[in-house]
Amino acid sequence: MLVSRSSRRPAIVRCVTLATKLHPDRFSAMSGKMAAIVGYILGESWTEPEIAALSVTSDGYVLTDAEFFGEAADLDRNLLNLLVAAETTVDERTEFERCYRERVDDWRPVLSGPSPSTDRLTRPDFGADPIRA
Repeated sequence: MLVSRSSRRPAIVRCVTLATKLHPDRFSAMSGKMAAIVGYILGESWTEPEIAALSVTSDGYVLTDAEFFGEAADLDRNLLNLLVAAETTVDERTEFERCYRERVDDWRPVLSGPSPSTDRLTRPDFGADPIRA
């Protein structure tokens, strides 16, 4: 069983808490598309049909197994707004970011220098502490 270094609580407990906090039933304005995306990232089945794959192209566009969703910058902003609205903790944001990196094929580069003129070309940071390679 994985255990968080900071809280010493099992990671599975954090996942359940995060799924509860981000569940679409808590957000009346959440679209079915957003519910499907968040559910996919967390490994939850919240919509029918479900998303089977989610990727972000190197030029910053979001695709699923079945359709084009739009610009990644819009998705990044909406996900961050959801995490803020759900009042997630730093540990929960770190867990969300881990789930995102594990489940989403994000082909945007991780930049170490100045940001480009458009946000859609950089990978998201959901407010968690930076992960060092």
